This record gives sequence, C-alpha cells and structure tokens, in this order.
Amino acid sequence: MLDSVIPKIKDWPINLIALKKDKIMQASIADTLIEFNKAYPTNEKIRELIQKTLYLERIRIKTDSWEVDPEDENEFWAKIKKQLFVADPSLIEEHKSQELHQEMLHEIVSRYTHEICGNFKPGVFWMARQILRRIFARLFNAHFGGFKGLFYPDEKLKDKLIVAGPVDKIRNLVTKGTVILVPTHFSNLDSVIIGFGMDYIGLPAFQYGAGLNLFNSKMFNLLMSNLGPYKLDRRKKNPIYVETLKSYSKTNVIAGANTIFFPGGTRSRAGNIENDLKLGLLGTVMEAQREHYFTNPSTLATKIFVVPLTISYPFVLEASSLIEEHLKRTGKEQYLTQENNMPPWKTVWKFFWETFSKSSEITLSLGEPMDVFGNNLDDDGFSLDKLDRKIDVRQYFMNKGVMKIDAQRESIYTQMLGDKIVAAFKYNNVVYASHVVAFVAFELLRKQLDSPDIFTMLRTPEEDREIDFDSFKTNMKRAIDELYMLNNRKQLKLASHITTKELPEIIDLGIEQMSMYHPNLPLLRTKKGNITSEDLKLLYYYHNRMDGYGLQKHIG
Repeated sequence: MLDSVIPKIKDWPINLIALKKDKIMQASIADTLIEFNKAYPTNEKIRELIQKTLYLERIRIKTDSWEVDPEDENEFWAKIKKQLFVADPSLIEEHKSQELHQEMLHEIVSRYTHEICGNFKPGVFWMARQILRRIFARLFNAHFGGFKGLFYPDEKLKDKLIVAGPVDKIRNLVTKGTVILVPTHFSNLDSVIIGFGMDYIGLPAFQYGAGLNLFNSKMFNLLMSNLGPYKLDRRKKNPIYVETLKSYSKTNVIAGANTIFFPGGTRSRAGNIENDLKLGLLGTVMEAQREHYFTNPSTLATKIFVVPLTISYPFVLEASSLIEEHLKRTGKEQYLTQENNMPPWKTVWKFFWETFSKSSEITLSLGEPMDVFGNNLDDDGFSLDKLDRKIDVRQYFMNKGVMKIDAQRESIYTQMLGDKIVAAFKYNNVVYASHVVAFVAFELLRKQLDSPDIFTMLRTPEEDREIDFDSFKTNMKRAIDELYMLNNRKQLKLASHITTKELPEIIDLGIEQMSMYHPNLPLLRTKKGNITSEDLKLLYYYHNRMDGYGLQKHIG
C-alpha cells in the first residue's frame, strides 16, 4: 500500500469541504436560482416549473416511496400546493405573485440541496478503512492459510486487487489540482472497490454521487452518510431537482472536491462498456474549469484533471437482474424482474469470498489523465497539443480576446471530452478469460442457430444449446490471436492469465470464473466434453463485454 500523498486525513480536500458545507450549500442554492431565472425569465414560466415539479413529486410519493424518504414529504408538497393557490397572479398583484413564486422556488431548491448534500468525518473514514482491510485480510487468510494474511493483507492484495495505469502521474496531479475520476459502472459495489483501490495507491478520498436506494439500510445509511458521497435520487426527473444536483456538483468541484462521476449515469444493464454517456454532470466540470479562469489569472487558476477508469470483474454480482432489466426495456414484457436495490450482505460477502478466495482478481485500469477538453497532460499537469507542445486552455473560453460564457460551444467541448472518455474505456479494458469464452460461445451459438433475433435465440431449449468443443477451441484460438493484435495496437489490454496460460487453461479458467457465483451457469462442459449453457441471458450479458471490437468476424 502506497503512502498517502496527503498524510493527514484532516487535510484532505473532502474534509476541508465538509467543514464548510453550509457555505457550499448556500452557494449552490444561489447558483441554482440564478440559472433558473435565466432559463425561466417570466413569472408564468416559473409557475409552470413549480406546478410540473409538484405534479411529478406527488406521483412519485404515491407510487414509488422508499424508507429513506423524508417523513414530511406529503406535508411539504401539500404546503407548496397551497402556496401556488395563494400566489395565483390572477388573484393578487403581479409583483407580489413574483415574490411568492421566488420564495417557493428557493424553498424547493433548498430542500433538494439539503437532501443531496453529503458529509465526511475523518473518524468514520478511518473506521471504514480498518473494517475493509480486515475483511480483505480474512478473505486472503482463507485462501493463503495461516495468520499472516490476517495481519499483513497488503502482501497479497496487490495480486488480487490490481490498480494499473499511470499511478505516479495521478498521485502527482492530485496535489496540483482537482482530479475527476470517470469510471465504467457495472455493480453497486463499484464505489467500494474504487474507494479501496484509490486509498491503496495513496490518493485522498473522493466525493461521489451514490444512489439514494443505497441508503435504505439504516446501518449503511449511517456509514455512507459520513464517507463523503452526496445522494442521487434517480426517481426525481423534474427540472428543479436536476438543475439543483448539477449546481451542487459544480459548486463542490469549484471548491476543490476530487470527485468520482459515473458518466454512464447508472450501471450497465447489458454488460457492455458504456458508449452513450450522460453529459449533464460532466458538463459541470467544464463550467467549473471556466469559473476558475473567470475568477483567477491563468497562472493561479485551479486546473481540473479528468481520469478515465475501466473496471474489470471476472463476474458481476447483479448480472442476472441487470440483464433481465435490459431485456425487459428492449422489447419483451415477459422479462419482468424485481431487482433488489442493494444485495443482501450475505450475497455481498459471497461475492467477495468467491472473488478473492479463488483464482481471480479485480482490475482498476486507470487511463491517461486529460484536461477538460480531452488534451493530454505532462507529468506536471500542463496541457499538450498533438505535437506535445504546451497550450493555454484558458483560450478555449475566449472569444475575440474576451472570456465569455458560450453554452453551445461548451456543450461541444463536453461532447468531445465524452468521446475521449469512451475511447479510453475501450482501450483500457482489461480482458479476462470469462469475457472471451462468453463471447466465443454466444457468437458460435448464434451462428449455429442462425438466429439474429436475440429474443428468439434466448428461448432456445437447453438440448439445442450444445457447442462442439473442438469447434469452440478453434474459435477461441482465433479470438485470442485477434485480441493479441488489438493489444499490440493498444486498443485493449489483456489480463496476465491470457498472456501466460495455454489455451486449455484459459478456457477452463474462463468457465470457472463465470461459474463462481451464479446458480444457473452461463457456461459449462457437458458429459461429452462439449460446451453448453444453463442461462443464455447471463451468457449474453458476459458476451457483451467484448462488444465493439469487431471480434464477430473471426468467429464461425
């Protein structure tokens, strides 16, 4: 484990921000109100905005309430309804109506801001760190024997939780500016894994948005509420909530919060690496960088660094429910599922046990840091052009020598950044044996059944799913040969077991990795030695991890 680049937790940016959270909340509220009054310049528009929010919130409370929701929700929105009646411009003077609508808007934004706001307590973080280390130590001790693993977990941790990429460069940059980590998103456990991994390489804790559903458990709520995450309520789609969330995020980044944004917005339901990013929160990073240049000379303005991160698991805890939800969304009502918002602790423990007590690993593959425009950086954080010459990115915000806000221009910049992040996700993807065997098996079966329609294919009875092993082995060889080519062209990365094991070992390991957790096996060997699947939906999920690399043409 590397020493922290900022030795004392009380000096971490996340703690310094927590100490002034009331001031930050007030700044966020003010920013939100300014943005609304720009976007909705008339009293009529503000009234329509509040009415829409009231309507959507009352539906949410009635149809989709959670235990973690505030107890006074009905009372609050009933009060807003009454205030809307009193503020009706047809009943009172215009200026009084405007004043009352502004008060209502402030009240709603303030409520949302307090709901979203997170907290950080060094003592709670220290306790959580010790608990996680001991959990990992127990797992390593189970596999490696004796008491050594219990008291010296770091010795084997590096072999199980791999943090790869330009670690030294990122450690340096976190002391020179604000780091925004943008990871892929596959599991509810991603935040825990990423947090532990970043702590392992000596980075201070990151702020991040955690789904409000994760706070339903009182014990989890108590812990999470003091580890820095702010709360995201994805049920709330109304414009006031969305803008409040964006303003809160931007205000914290401006204040210097190293932050994790999941740019895909939510977990990948289909198992593929995200290629369609939600640019709303990412756009706040662009706004924050512009704000730094507005208020400071170029030499003193805080620089914001964006670091892509691709997570690779041998199997995904929630794969079954995620792919069910994806299939339901993409056209088949028979694919109904009741997904648990957070797996039971017994299930989570089984995930860690199966991952670390067997021949497996998790990889956090860090990409090259870039500025908010997608430019490369040198080791000191200076932006570079394609010829590796230093450039002043302040100029990106200038127009005829004057710095101006240009929303359309910045949206294009944000899209460019998003494209760079997607590309980085792809070429920092670490391919595991489980990904390859799933891809080859599913593609062979698709061609064997001559079934381009995924839903028809998924209804194939088990007796028709068998794949000849010799054919499977031949196609595995073709796929791995192509993966080596892609690896050499730096279009992806190969896990060490792909490069060090023989083909039969890779096949056996891939099948074992997918079989660790799921009761219905995505892939297994038959008594005759051939390949078959007990769960084609899961096989499809793991197959999708390799989507987008053009491997299909090498199978068949």
